[in-house]
Amino acid sequence: MKKILTLTMTIVALFLSGSSFAAIWGTLSVCTGGTSTLIHDSVSTSGTWSSSNMAIATVNPTTGATMGLSVGTCIISWNGSAGLSTAVFTVNPAPAAIAGGTAPFCAGTTVTLTNTVPGGTWSSTNLSVATVGSTTGVVYGVNSGVSNIRYALGTSAGCIVTKQVTVNFSSYPDTVSGPSSVCIGSTITLSATASGGTWSSSNASVATVSATGVVSGIATGTAIISHTSTGVCGPVYGTRTITVTSTTSPGTISGPTSVAIGATITLTNSVSGGTWSSSTPSVGTISTGGVVSGISAGVTVITYTVSGCSGVASTTTTITVTTPNCISGNVLFTGTPYYGPVKVWLIKYNPSTLMLSAADSTYVYCSGTTVAYQFCGMGTDSFRVKAACDSPSTTSYGYIPTYHTASGYWNTATVIYHVAGTHDINKNITMGSGTPTTGPGFIAGNVTTGANKGTADGDPVAGMLVFCVNISTGAILQSTVTNAAGLFSFSNLPVGEAFRIYPEAINYGTTPYPAITLTSGTPSMTLANFIQHTLSMTITPVVVNNVEDVTTAASGIVVFPNPATSTINIAWNNASAGTATYTITDVTGRAVINRSVTMGNGTGNSRINISHLSKGLYMITIKGDNVSYTGKLVIE
Repeated sequence: MKKILTLTMTIVALFLSGSSFAAIWGTLSVCTGGTSTLIHDSVSTSGTWSSSNMAIATVNPTTGATMGLSVGTCIISWNGSAGLSTAVFTVNPAPAAIAGGTAPFCAGTTVTLTNTVPGGTWSSTNLSVATVGSTTGVVYGVNSGVSNIRYALGTSAGCIVTKQVTVNFSSYPDTVSGPSSVCIGSTITLSATASGGTWSSSNASVATVSATGVVSGIATGTAIISHTSTGVCGPVYGTRTITVTSTTSPGTISGPTSVAIGATITLTNSVSGGTWSSSTPSVGTISTGGVVSGISAGVTVITYTVSGCSGVASTTTTITVTTPNCISGNVLFTGTPYYGPVKVWLIKYNPSTLMLSAADSTYVYCSGTTVAYQFCGMGTDSFRVKAACDSPSTTSYGYIPTYHTASGYWNTATVIYHVAGTHDINKNITMGSGTPTTGPGFIAGNVTTGANKGTADGDPVAGMLVFCVNISTGAILQSTVTNAAGLFSFSNLPVGEAFRIYPEAINYGTTPYPAITLTSGTPSMTLANFIQHTLSMTITPVVVNNVEDVTTAASGIVVFPNPATSTINIAWNNASAGTATYTITDVTGRAVINRSVTMGNGTGNSRINISHLSKGLYMITIKGDNVSYTGKLVIE
């Protein structure tokens, strides 16, 4: 029977000289509504947390999670097997909601924000949009956009409130629409996007304009027709150049000269108001808006016809419809529009070996809910396509990397069987969107590879995509990537629900971590660890069960040397083999190292690299199904 051990190292941020242990560690002050998880002494293997004044702060009797309810101080106690430990816990006032700044304001002007709780500090999250006086709350508009203004009474939980402000341009451009030419003696009507305002002509001897935008042609030449109005942030201008003529000009056709079967191109003309036609609709058709659709291989002549001052005039262009060899489609964003670059990959898939490799990639730019992509020139093969937002502003709650048609995972993506010389169209990618969540829940872990055989640490796997999935709905709530130490975490998760953690890597078959149910009593889980097996091409979880229930002493565990400098050794003498997971966390519970190692039966030793850790005093705890060890470690 395997024995599962957990090694937890808690870093105490103290220097060696003049250091002493406190009985309770952690953040001992919060603002009302904030929480802090406290850590008890290094000796007790069991005990209970309590608060001297539940009206000021409550504490979870088993986890030490403490919540500030009202302003004041109380005594938080840990009554453990080694005795009673106490600490003063302070609850400070929380800032009120920020007042002011609700309406947009103009760049170059200011708006004043206020908070009824004094003594805080103001800051802006986007200084290119707005700055704010740290003590005054006066916000200055720098440029168009939005910024979150923060008011903080401290750095503890619950001590910070934010408000989003919107800055407008000092003036917005006006767009004047309508025909660009008029015959002598005739009129045209222009319109402007800005309401109200006045019209004027730069050359009244060529063209005049009425108060309602009606332009009259007087003599051949050009005139600039202007529309001026007063906007929220200053004057608004719009212009259009009008040509007055006595002849008919068909203009010039612009656009591509070839299109593939099943694809489209768009043609334009410098003169508006004309009509489009195709000489051979069986080869290519054209819409009233100038969109040419490839029907069959061949050549068609596209004609643009204009009626003008001297009658009808036409111009033509020749379009060649070719046999396609492309994969194309759209990246579709449901819900919130996306503005920014999107990277799309063409991934070659070998159905015999089930191996994938990136054959091509392209950047497209989305400005709403859809953007088209296309790959051409590939041979007969099997492919997948994948898209991901490539913007620094994209958060883990936003759009997640997605395969065609709407899969977050490569092994469930739709395979495109492409035949050279054909065009696979409408291979759309519906981008999956993470679901914003709120709550005290927290899940963390790591991904390692190599070693893990009792002789050395496993190497961290950096940059691996990891999903957090709601089991009941199947929705992907968040996505993240492992950092340089192979660590990942998900926060703001609701309690009372079950979650599945799923790493995603091309060509690796993933076994998700077993269901993790977070509760109000146990709102966090920090051991969702995985091992990447490079030989079997699999990613499997390192499952640790009931690590909180271990109470038996572990006399067969020794940690040396102590003091240590760059490495420590964990030596054991076990009756049977087992798997250990060791974690190094700081005083707030943040994981610094989180690794797994296999312990053989009998005597053994595992070396741990600690060269990147700062000098100081540490607590080491080893827990398993039937073992518990606690000690101290000095790093010099």
